[in-house]
Formats: sequence, C-alpha cells, structure tokens
Amino acid sequence: MDEKKIKIIVLALSAILIIFGYLTRDVGVFANTLILSTFVIFSTFAFFEYKHYRKWKEMEEKLPIFLHDLTETLASGISLPKAIKVVSKNDYGSLNGLVRYLSNQVSWNIPIHKALDRVAEKYKKNKKLSTAFKIIREAYISGGNTVAVLTTLSESLEMLQQVEKERKSILNQYTLMIYAISFIFLGVVVMINKLLLPIFASSQIAGMGGTFGIVDPCSSCYGASCNVCDFFAIMAYNLFGLSKGKPHYYVSIFFILSVVQAVFAGLVAGQVSEGSPKAGMKHSIILLSVVVGAYLLLFRIGLIGV
Repeated sequence: MDEKKIKIIVLALSAILIIFGYLTRDVGVFANTLILSTFVIFSTFAFFEYKHYRKWKEMEEKLPIFLHDLTETLASGISLPKAIKVVSKNDYGSLNGLVRYLSNQVSWNIPIHKALDRVAEKYKKNKKLSTAFKIIREAYISGGNTVAVLTTLSESLEMLQQVEKERKSILNQYTLMIYAISFIFLGVVVMINKLLLPIFASSQIAGMGGTFGIVDPCSSCYGASCNVCDFFAIMAYNLFGLSKGKPHYYVSIFFILSVVQAVFAGLVAGQVSEGSPKAGMKHSIILLSVVVGAYLLLFRIGLIGV
C-alpha cells in the first residue's frame, strides 16, 4: 500500500473516530477521540516525512559509489552514455531508481546532456544529487577530462560524508542532553504540582489591603476564556481522570507545555545531530509518547493532580 492511500485511510479513520465521539454526546469520550486522532495523524505524517528524509540520505550515501563505478567504466575507454548503461546493472539501493531513470533516458536516444538535465530537475529537492549531475553535464559539454572531474566529485562527496559522520558523533552528546532536559522538565512539573502549588494555594499573604495566594484562574472565568477553561477541564477530568472538583487549570497547562516542549525538543535534536528538523521527527514522536505515558502514570500514582 502506497503512502497516499495510508494517509487517506488514517485521515478517514480519524474523522470517523472523532464523529463517533461527537455522536456519543459524552464530552469525555469526544475529547479522548479527538486527542487520540490528533496523535495518530501527527505520528503518521511525521513517520513518512522521516522516511523520505532517510531515503534522501541513503541516496546521498550511495552517490559516491555510483560515481566511482562510473569513473572506472569511463576509464576503460567507453563513452559516457554506454558507461551509464553498464553501471545501471549494479545495485545502488535507494539510488537504483535514479540510475535506472538515467539509463532509460539514454536508451531512448535522448542526448546525454538533456538526460542529465532531466535527472537534475527531477531530483532538485536534494541539492547534492541535483548539483552532482549538473557538474557531470557541464564536464561533458565542455569536453574536458570527465574522468578527472568525476574522480574529484566522488572524493569530495566522500569527504563531506566523513565530515558529517564525525559531526554527528560529536553532537550526539547534545542529543542526549535534549532528552535529559525533557525528563528534567517533567520532574520540575511534578515538583511544582506536588509541592509548590499546594503550599501557595493554602497560604494567604496579607498586604495591599487584601490577601494573595495561588488560585485556579478557571474558577472565575469570563467570556471566551471560559471556552479555554472548558477544554482544560475536559482534558484533566476525562483524559487523566482528575477527581471532580479539583483545580484543573495547572494540570492541563503543564501538560500542554510538556507536549510543546517534547515536539520542539525533538526537532531541535534532529537539527543538532543530523542538520535537519525532519530528522527530529522520530525524536519528537518518542518524546511525545514519553510525555503522554509519563503523565498518565504520574496521575495514577498521585504525583500530579493538586
């Protein structure tokens, strides 16, 4: 089953689930189906985005091997179009589609410079692939030493890959730090809910002609703010099972902050470790799952829920 069909099925099932929750006329059921559907949709689209990213990375990794084989074939004395047909029989993993496409173009008697142009245009989303084939085209048209150009290009790409691997190994420690920060954030939330909020909520500080203390802002809402408070109440009472009557504002707001922190921490981890936010999709899904699971567990054992 292809990606488009899977996305359509996920969206359709999520819509059906949300409609079912709405038809039950139970606010709790509707809220749970809405949150579950949102998580499933986000996870599905994030998975495919990361899958595309990994495919591009694998194609980049196989490109120097293809160029090396092409260089050796050209060095034997055959022309570039024939060399492309020869190397197209090799296995280059994710790069096979590109190589076969180029070989087919040449087999249909399309001029090699036009075939290289089409490849560069078709794969323009990846700068390295597009640039590499533009360089091959320019070397061929200029009539220079194509073998020397391909050799230099292959060596340059291999050097870049080595630099990226070294960079990734060095920056992996920062990825671990981002994970640690996410867990520390959860710990801080637990401390605030379990220790600080009860203390300040119960204490009354005299002065300025009145008393001061931490109260639930949703205990007296007005206008549009009541809609936000209703959403917070649904989340706290139905998703986490907070006892009716207990203040729900801080429980819900800390959960939302934790979710936002998890998603963006994952994207930052991808940017730091692999140089692309798309690489952080997997980190975001992992951290988001940890946050939701941790909140459900912490509620059950009584560490959250003032």
